[in-house]
Amino acid sequence: LDFWRVEEIDRGRLLRLRAEMRLPGLAWLEMAVDRDERGRTSYRQRALFHPRGLAGQAYWWSVSPFHAVVFGGMARNIARTAETENGRRVAP
Repeated sequence: LDFWRVEEIDRGRLLRLRAEMRLPGLAWLEMAVDRDERGRTSYRQRALFHPRGLAGQAYWWSVSPFHAVVFGGMARNIARTAETENGRRVAP
């Protein structure tokens, strides 16, 4: 997947991707789906970064303002697509 390698899959529950691009640290993107006690589905997405040194810290803080825009749009699109497939509700 582009510059990402699938690191872990738990079908219908979790997808964890590890960044393969050159970065001053290690990066992952994790997407998870869960059901609560009322049977409602929730989607969680998070970006993880383990910086290497001062360059890693500087990198992370310089790109973090863009995460809300990029990952927020991605989360909305994924949730919208999951809610409707050919006009019907989709179960995870």
